[in-house]
Amino acid sequence: MDRWEFCCVDLLNRTLVRFTSKGLERTKCKRDKSLEDDSKEDATARTVNQLGLDGWELTNGGGDVGPVLFFKRRVS
Repeated sequence: MDRWEFCCVDLLNRTLVRFTSKGLERTKCKRDKSLEDDSKEDATARTVNQLGLDGWELTNGGGDVGPVLFFKRRVS
């Protein structure tokens, strides 16, 4: 049986939210000048890109749920 973990990126609040067995873990997408972030939007885009590099799959975004991107990845 496959097991999954889930997270989402709230684009409005620029926050990564991980869904864990202990509850929600929220992390702000912070601008990092050393990574050439010119804006908060750049920091959020970098966070979304890093999720993809880390094996997270975009499952749903926008539409009825608002400006939120949902991701999942298989747990080993």
